[in-house]
Amino acid sequence: MSIPQVKAKGALLWWGKFRFMYSYAVFYVGMIQLILVAAVAYNTTIQPWVSQYLGWGLTFWQYCIVLIVILVIGMVLEFVFGIPALIAISNEQMYKHESPIKTDFAEVKRKQTEIEAKLDKIMSHLGIEDTG
Repeated sequence: MSIPQVKAKGALLWWGKFRFMYSYAVFYVGMIQLILVAAVAYNTTIQPWVSQYLGWGLTFWQYCIVLIVILVIGMVLEFVFGIPALIAISNEQMYKHESPIKTDFAEVKRKQTEIEAKLDKIMSHLGIEDTG
């Protein structure tokens, strides 16, 4: 099943540009947000819970190491599964929406066909057989 999509132009193209740039800027906002939320969660929830129910004190640095390990595991999973899926859908979208790469590739294929035809004429004129 294929859901039809519109060709982006005008205001829709500007909206796409904004979302594209925003998606890259959100990374930095997210890092700041992660640090602030992690500090608040440690002070208000994690540290009191660990000391009350587990009976030992979780230092802030131990908590940070746990967060870093979780972050690294998430990054590995994203590298293995997420990025290939994003590249696949991006390639599909570029091909559907007349990207310049698709147009340039069609032109290269057309020129290659012309060159191969000329080469065949030259080779037949010289009596050379194509062995490849």
